[in-house]
Amino acid sequence: MLFSVLMSVYKNDKADEVAYAIDSVLNQTNRPAQIVLVIDGSVSDELHELILRYANNEKIVDVVPLEENVGLGKALSIGLMYCQYEYVARMDSDDYSLPDRFEKQVSFLEAHPEIAVLGGQIAEYDSTMKNELAVRLVPLSSDDIANKMRVRNGMNHVTVMYKKSAVLTAGNYQHCPYFEDYYLWCRMIKAGYKFHNLDSVLVNVRTGEGMYQRRGGKAYNEAITGFQKKILELGVVNHFQYLLNLAIRLCLANMPNSLRGYLYKTKLRSKSKG
Repeated sequence: MLFSVLMSVYKNDKADEVAYAIDSVLNQTNRPAQIVLVIDGSVSDELHELILRYANNEKIVDVVPLEENVGLGKALSIGLMYCQYEYVARMDSDDYSLPDRFEKQVSFLEAHPEIAVLGGQIAEYDSTMKNELAVRLVPLSSDDIANKMRVRNGMNHVTVMYKKSAVLTAGNYQHCPYFEDYYLWCRMIKAGYKFHNLDSVLVNVRTGEGMYQRRGGKAYNEAITGFQKKILELGVVNHFQYLLNLAIRLCLANMPNSLRGYLYKTKLRSKSKG
């Protein structure tokens, strides 16, 4: 099965971390037929040169430069249109796909063609990618994933491989800051598409204090409220669940960063076995 990989980079990405992510895709036991790299606005000279070097050295790398920074949702929606194959895998610009990630996903999807979106578990590491901190576990079955969506995102976006046609039918990625993928999954579930998660870690994710800082502040508060209104309108949540979600999420977003980080690490993640 031939498939594409979709990535987006922007000005805050570091060249060495992007190289680490791309290399983890190139070194798979089942390599993709295409890697689409969206450059979301201007980036550092070092990062730009790195991307061009990959494009020149690897025939499967296609670069999509955008003149202005449009945000992740719009960047991915544009990049998806350049993906040549029906199956598309997502990859973030500073994470690490385990070597057999795509082999596992392709094998499962070939055996289960009814699945439109397939993900897996992630292990969270510190900024050095040497110390495992926690594991974010998500449900396995489509029904359990749909139920989880009423409260929290039931998919780890950086692990997914999906059918391009299904994503486009559901409206593609749309502008929904911080929740672009979550909103897409909700629309796809409402459209009747089936989901699944593998019971194994597929991607090691780079985290740090910056992740917890991004989940607080005025902009994040507005994003939470806007997203919850969207899934209320979709019928994913009822009014009671909508108000409950707002109360919990806004409380979490407005507490001190250190406390928010502590809760994410101890209450919202599984402890690392390492």
